[in-house]
Amino acid sequence: MSEAPREPQNIYDDPGFFAGYSTLERFGAGWERAMEHADLLALLPEVDGRRVLDLGCGAGQLARHLAATGAAEVVGVDASERMLALARSEWAHPRVTYWHGTIEKVAFPPARFDLVVSSLVLHYVEDYQGLVQRIAEWLAPGGVLAYSTEHPIFTARLPGEGWVLDDAGRRIRWGLDHYADEGAREETWFVPGVRKVHRMLATLINGLLDAGLIVDRVIEPIPSERWLHDHPLARDERRRPMFLLVRARKP
Repeated sequence: MSEAPREPQNIYDDPGFFAGYSTLERFGAGWERAMEHADLLALLPEVDGRRVLDLGCGAGQLARHLAATGAAEVVGVDASERMLALARSEWAHPRVTYWHGTIEKVAFPPARFDLVVSSLVLHYVEDYQGLVQRIAEWLAPGGVLAYSTEHPIFTARLPGEGWVLDDAGRRIRWGLDHYADEGAREETWFVPGVRKVHRMLATLINGLLDAGLIVDRVIEPIPSERWLHDHPLARDERRRPMFLLVRARKP
């Protein structure tokens, strides 16, 4: 007998996690300084007049940006009440509606959206294939899905820290293990027990193809020299990919 699926983890409403996460530069107004920010925006089609779904909208920065740049409607969905409170108070827009709910359980009619975006959320979702199939149904013909997620080379490090150190504590290489063993892995990130799901690159791409979508762009963001000049302690970010960005469209 197979195990019943676990309830989605809502770690962003954990007070300790939220307190730690809110110190990150990418939180709040600093979202534009995130390393993968420019690549993610470049992946998006023109949004003028489009109906957009933001899955895992967080504090609402991307949702508001899409509305402000011409989207006809943006629906932002997130499981975190703390994040949605910020979205409604600090990132509101007349054409943005914020919904409380998990992306694993939310439902929409067929062909409801022209664009579905998701920023650094899908590595929390256990049923990736099921979600992608539902997204494909929600997209109108010609619609686009664009997402960022933690790179499989990054998630394969878990439950370890990733860097292999020499006797002096210097980072000598990036270590990953059991790459083909897909599934949930836990790490300590501000608090213990943060659950993320590791998947192989082939699983991520084939899941889109199996849902009938056409993959037309894959990006592994590498920090620019300008970004590294502003973030000198992050020089090692060029040594391994942390993020994976994908764009696919519905025929």
